[in-house]
Amino acid sequence: MKRMLPLMALFLVLTFCIPIASLLLAGVRESPEPAPADSAPAPAASSSASSAVTTGDGLEPFLILDEAKGEVVTVSARDYVLGSVAAEMPMSYSDEALKAQAVASYSYACAMRDLAGTDETLQGAHFRANPSQKLGYVTDSMMQLMWGDSYSENRTRLCALVDSVLGQTLTYDGAAALACYHAVSCGRTEAAENVWGQAVPYLISVDSILDTASPDYTQSMTFTATEFSSLLKLSLTDFETSGSPSEWLGATELTDAGYVRTIEICGIPVSGTDFRSALSLRSAAFTVTYSDADSMFTVTTRGYGHGVGMSQFGADAMALSGSDYRAILEHYYPGTTLTESSAAQ
Repeated sequence: MKRMLPLMALFLVLTFCIPIASLLLAGVRESPEPAPADSAPAPAASSSASSAVTTGDGLEPFLILDEAKGEVVTVSARDYVLGSVAAEMPMSYSDEALKAQAVASYSYACAMRDLAGTDETLQGAHFRANPSQKLGYVTDSMMQLMWGDSYSENRTRLCALVDSVLGQTLTYDGAAALACYHAVSCGRTEAAENVWGQAVPYLISVDSILDTASPDYTQSMTFTATEFSSLLKLSLTDFETSGSPSEWLGATELTDAGYVRTIEICGIPVSGTDFRSALSLRSAAFTVTYSDADSMFTVTTRGYGHGVGMSQFGADAMALSGSDYRAILEHYYPGTTLTESSAAQ
């Protein structure tokens, strides 16, 4: 039971405490728009549907709360993994990166299923998703809309890749791993405790320097002093700005991975994740400057997403450098074991 307590605590944090809802849907990811796919439309089911039975792929299905419909649907493991990979990664990514994503998506979903009983708001489901918004996973019909003329080619390729790893699960201490992922790191991935306040042995900071080559690596946003102040006040309790905007910015403390742990605004320490949420930034790895010349704040971010677990761009970069999906998973989830399943064969 002791080994499950950290995961249960993290599950509760992910479910109730993170303000960015899309971060929680299926893989705790935030990614640029990919080029997605799925297998077959997910059949609807009542929340009383049992996940104890297996489907045609020989694996337990997932009960997913479709937030757009407000219904719990039963989705086979194969259909879910196909739809998750399609929603998470562009088909321009390498085969080994797509396979790594398939295993991560399945492992994460299995871990969420193991812990789902702790959240009554799921209405009996294992986790939430919103296929109509391409959050978590997509259905086959959504894939057709996304891929257009490339649908048949992309789906055939994706099915072959998913089928080659279907049922393989990342485990830690005998339990399915919460294999979180994100689009692009800041050059190193972030430790889970610096984002969600709960340490997880395999969600630690690792090198991902190849991410710096991503076209999505940096982004700059500008805010007037009024916009800057209003957004922070809207998101932060009892937060007030005072004095000249040129004096608002104070010291910044970074985590070991290079993400902002805290930034002082008007003498008040604000966590990097809260600041990121308030200003809708791509990443908590950022710098902030103020220009008296135009009275504007400029925020420049590095990376895209929360930074925990596998970097999807980094996974593709590793694949292009010759790493297979096993090496990719071993790098981003150190200490986990890739467990084979004969059920899907």
